[in-house]
Amino acid sequence: FNMGRFFFKSKVIASTVSVVWAHFFASDFFVKRDSELGGALEQLIVNVMQASEEAYDPVYHNEDKMDKDCKALYDAGQGKFGTNEAMLFKLLVAAPPEYLKKLNLKYADKYGYTLVKALEKELGGHVQKAAMFMLKMKLKPYEEVAKLIKTACQGMGTNELLLTSTLIRYQSIMPAVMVAHVELFEKTVADRVKSEVGGDYKRLLLELL
Repeated sequence: FNMGRFFFKSKVIASTVSVVWAHFFASDFFVKRDSELGGALEQLIVNVMQASEEAYDPVYHNEDKMDKDCKALYDAGQGKFGTNEAMLFKLLVAAPPEYLKKLNLKYADKYGYTLVKALEKELGGHVQKAAMFMLKMKLKPYEEVAKLIKTACQGMGTNELLLTSTLIRYQSIMPAVMVAHVELFEKTVADRVKSEVGGDYKRLLLELL
């Protein structure tokens, strides 16, 4: 499951995807989405596609709000029997990165787990993978995309769809991703591409870089 394909930063992008889907497949994207998904995964995808992330405001995103959100997150997960996924996703999707990074530190200080670890403990399967990707893309986006590129090239054969989608989807931050990739894996993204694919496809991907 590749959450990166659903991680929309604006309602304009989500709307554009819907229009393009209708053009190519003559159907409603949102109806198709709802028919394919269910439960907690659907809740997360719907939240992300609504692009409900708030603009960071240091006056609004203050210590008092941070304390309240920490408690709300704890009560929705670690602090209760069963997990309130809807509340978790609503709070995390809405939080802007600048605020979420501070909230992550505050949560770890109060409850002994980072938010990433808390999600890992509370969720499972595709929902866990998707929620953790969403959270990590807010906390450390360059490193997370670098890991996504490596994942596309792991194992027997290359996941060409994931590799191509990642290089195209994250063009706007690719210079920083390439730096992070070298720091994490001591290998450039270009060298990884060269070792994984060939021919015109290789030349195309290298042009993207």
